[in-house]
Amino acid sequence: MFTSPDPLATEAFGEAAAHLLRSGDVVLLRGELGAGKTALVRGIARGLGIKPGAVSSPTFVVVNQYAAPGAITSLTHVDAYRVTSVDELDAAGWDRLFSTGGAAAPGTAAVIEWPDRIAAALPAEAVSVELTHAGEHEREIAAAFPDSWALRPDMDLLIGRRAVVCPVTGRWVPPTSKTYPFSDARSRDADLYRWIVPVEDGDR
Repeated sequence: MFTSPDPLATEAFGEAAAHLLRSGDVVLLRGELGAGKTALVRGIARGLGIKPGAVSSPTFVVVNQYAAPGAITSLTHVDAYRVTSVDELDAAGWDRLFSTGGAAAPGTAAVIEWPDRIAAALPAEAVSVELTHAGEHEREIAAAFPDSWALRPDMDLLIGRRAVVCPVTGRWVPPTSKTYPFSDARSRDADLYRWIVPVEDGDR
């Protein structure tokens, strides 16, 4: 568990988690209204190469699906807040979006908000993330990963270090970023340049 100080930090955690996702993976997302679930989904979308601005809560339509450019070709976003029975999932095209047993369809990954409302339709193995209010903007994020994820690349980074603010750009950097703790290679090089280029006497 760790504390996210603001929605952008929550997005950074989601982006880091996306780097570990594989075809068929399902993320179960719990939290009260306003806890930051949509911010976390935006981060997952960013990590999959989807424009985060396209992400919105699918409360009224139950399911949104976003095309992704990588090995995972789409992200399925389910909001079960208004679902009262798993039978209602048929109308949302559940059998098209999910395989038998509840895994996301081949080539896709899925995030399900309010998963306890459709527990009978969920896979036996899934990531569980819970967000709770810890202040006006702060959120506690608790994540539980299947044992099978232990050997996935960057898993140690996701659980072993936190998102940080880039000292050059001021943007949040996911813990799995290749340029951590910098937001990109240019920022890393700019910081290195400050250290290796001598300061003129007149500039001291």
